[in-house]
Amino acid sequence: METVRLVVQQRHQGGKGVARRLRRAGQLPAVLYGNGDSVVIALSEKDLVRIQQSETGENTILDFVVEGDTPESCRAILREVQIDPVSRTPLHADFYRVDMRKTLTVTVPLEFINEPHSRLLAAGSVLVHLQREVEVLCLPQDIPEMITVDLADLQPGDTLRADTLVLPPGVTLVTDAEEALVTSHLEVEPEVEPEAASEAGETEV
Repeated sequence: METVRLVVQQRHQGGKGVARRLRRAGQLPAVLYGNGDSVVIALSEKDLVRIQQSETGENTILDFVVEGDTPESCRAILREVQIDPVSRTPLHADFYRVDMRKTLTVTVPLEFINEPHSRLLAAGSVLVHLQREVEVLCLPQDIPEMITVDLADLQPGDTLRADTLVLPPGVTLVTDAEEALVTSHLEVEPEVEPEAASEAGETEV
């Protein structure tokens, strides 16, 4: 389990104007919540990028340090990042306090290996990914970096569902077991337009 130390600053003012000033200064407005309490904070945008680019990404367990009038040290995880739909820059982040002794639900990416494209294409089938992540329940220290899905035995027309996943010890599937993850979709031959119907019997005399 990778752990990243994160030092943030407590803030007392909110609102769009404050948020804009923070972003101009390279800071990101955020909130730390959980265990019945929440605190508004600001962190460096570079720190957010550092978390997202770490091996476990947004599932990284953080050694969270809040500096300010009510300092706090805890373990936390990044729960959500709001993104500007136009500029694609981060607008706000949510962090959640975690208890290392209690399970939590997280989203884990899927890693597909041995994709049989050539064999499927030869049989008139194409590989279609329907899901690239699943939700699981586990202790914070058991959060997997990713879950591997071996497609070597996938045959034309097959559909692989979530209940076929091989999960690490201590990890339980939360996603619906019947959820389709990938399918080898059989291509349908295009329909040939029928020729114009004969107008026999309608010819002029």
